[in-house]
Amino acid sequence: MKKSLRYLMIGLLGCSSPGLFNASADLEVSAAVHIRAPAEFYEPLSPHGVWVELGHYGRCWRPARLAVSWRPYCYGHWVWTDCGWYWASDEPWAWACYHYGSWVDHPDYGWVWVPGIEWAPAWVTWRVGGGYCGWAPLAPRGVIVAAPAFVFIDAHRFQEPLSPSVVIVNNTHVIDKTKEVVGLKREARNLDSSGSQKVMINEGPGLDVIQKTTDKKIEAVPIREATRQTPVPDATAKARVSGGTERPSVALPLRPPGPNTDIGRPAGRPQKDRGEGKGGGHGKDR
Repeated sequence: MKKSLRYLMIGLLGCSSPGLFNASADLEVSAAVHIRAPAEFYEPLSPHGVWVELGHYGRCWRPARLAVSWRPYCYGHWVWTDCGWYWASDEPWAWACYHYGSWVDHPDYGWVWVPGIEWAPAWVTWRVGGGYCGWAPLAPRGVIVAAPAFVFIDAHRFQEPLSPSVVIVNNTHVIDKTKEVVGLKREARNLDSSGSQKVMINEGPGLDVIQKTTDKKIEAVPIREATRQTPVPDATAKARVSGGTERPSVALPLRPPGPNTDIGRPAGRPQKDRGEGKGGGHGKDR
């Protein structure tokens, strides 16, 4: 019971949310893409999942054809840029769901994405210590980021290609060795010849920590170059999808109870204590 309360406090202390950043950053990552409304995500994401109305979360998107072990920010790799740590992934919807909005592990529907219109190199919160580095998707406003939402990697492997089979999931021994670090902030940066602009920065564990742990010199990649590793669909890039397009909501089948069904519950609802575990393989589609 005491351990559960301690992990709940971890979540409350770490519940920074994209909703806290109300003004849109000025950065247009691609000259062809600038999101002005959540409706602009409906068309490009529909081929890769389904949209559903989820109570106070509103219209959310759930990716399709995923392994049971799948979770956000686990297929890809971290790139150090002039905007901090950028999450690069070849998942076909990565351009949207890792750089806008937030994620919540719904007790009935699994991981769902809640749209947002402000861009960031990665919407995650961090825990570092004891030779480990971990991160968890930032949740919508009012939802805690509890300890089981974090995945960890040995710090010396931080920049390796990642998948659920190599990350550590919900291991209390690792969690106890780490502490939260501030990652996201908005700063003025000179990213090109247009001059200073306000952008979201995600420094997470910091460059010095990773360089010392990996014993490698890491050069910053210009953010506009890094984003090419997460391609935007041609139709979206060319058409700059117009806002206001309505897509019908889809009723999703409930998922059976699983080991992560408490992650992402609204703040104030109790969370059961979890045992130790490690990320698995691809598993079956859910």
